[in-house]
Amino acid sequence: MQALFKFIDPRSRFARILLASILFGMSAWAFAPYLKYRIAPSAFINAELLRVTAPIAGRLTQDLPRKGEFVAQPEKVTLIDSIAPDRRHLLDIERQYSASKENAELARKQLDEIAAIDVELDARIGAYRDGMIGRLRHEVEEAEAERNGCLAEISQRIDVGSRMKALVEAGTASPIRTAEALAIQEATSTRCHMAEARVQRLEVELRAAQDGVYLSDGASDVPYSQQQRDHLILRRQDLQTLLLQETRRISQLTDELAEERNRMARIDHYDLTLPPSHVIWSVAASPGSAVIEGQTLLDLADCGRRFVAVELPARDFEQIKAGDRAAVRLIGSNDWTEGKVRQVRGSAARADDRLLAAQVPTPNAGNITVEVSLERDMTPADGNGFCDIGRMAEVRFDRSIFGLGQAFSLFWQRFDVGKQPTPQSVASK
Repeated sequence: MQALFKFIDPRSRFARILLASILFGMSAWAFAPYLKYRIAPSAFINAELLRVTAPIAGRLTQDLPRKGEFVAQPEKVTLIDSIAPDRRHLLDIERQYSASKENAELARKQLDEIAAIDVELDARIGAYRDGMIGRLRHEVEEAEAERNGCLAEISQRIDVGSRMKALVEAGTASPIRTAEALAIQEATSTRCHMAEARVQRLEVELRAAQDGVYLSDGASDVPYSQQQRDHLILRRQDLQTLLLQETRRISQLTDELAEERNRMARIDHYDLTLPPSHVIWSVAASPGSAVIEGQTLLDLADCGRRFVAVELPARDFEQIKAGDRAAVRLIGSNDWTEGKVRQVRGSAARADDRLLAAQVPTPNAGNITVEVSLERDMTPADGNGFCDIGRMAEVRFDRSIFGLGQAFSLFWQRFDVGKQPTPQSVASK
């Protein structure tokens, strides 16, 4: 017993060597991770938020999700029942549809009336043409008869003039009588020329009337009925264009009306499909309360894309790249999770304007911000604690010092097997 006390006597040389070895071993165990890894002891689990706003005004239903619920599979819920849907656009389309339909019906009615009037005017134009041609033919016959009579009279006057000239030469008649006979002969000849010219004029008018053009004194090229028919043709073209436009508009408004009625049926209530691997982070209203369009209803945190944002010295900027592996452990837990560097930002970068569940600390001067995504599938059990969002975590990045990283790794595995794995060992698991 005395030998034992002497062996463990703190004043003995062996005890002092043993105590120094223990202290050296504990120091090596404490500082070895800082040589092997870049360690960020203060980090928070974070995730982006998906904000849901009310697309319509109405009242929230009792199916509104509760805060903290985890959505494992896509789930469709009815969030809002519309109280008084806005039907102004539907009423405006119906009004335009009715107006276009009335305009089209009116255009068809006017086209039918124009068609009936056109038939009547065509009959009147035909009767006018036949009457004008018949009258001109009679006038031509009258003019020809007058011309023939005049030619017979001029022949007689020429014979009388010859006889009077012979009697004057014989001395049995006065020269005055001969002069009178010659004057009457000249007048008759002039009248015959006028009759011939009238026949030619009437023949020209007759041929023009047969072609539909009337050259009578005081008349235009066509009669009033034909002029009215021409006006109706122009009006008919305008109405046909209007009818075509209204028909196309009716077809377009029919499609718009059907779509708007379907939309009104859809906005009678608002259904939302909750995405999987999300947790209800916050609810801004209570079931049964009234909401307006654009009002925030709830926020969902994306548990499938969680990340941690850590600060490291700026000198490590070149050693850490996007895609590098990292090991993440929640404070209070012994489990390590594999992560991957998503982005690296300098301290002078603009503030992150994303909608996040947890606050991202602003990096101090001389530090950089490294975001590490967590590659781990979530389960309903993980959602009970809001997917660990907001919890503190420890993040480790591999580094090599003068090629001794492998030696430190082997040395450390002897003392901390299964407790403090490297990012590569986490990946291999």
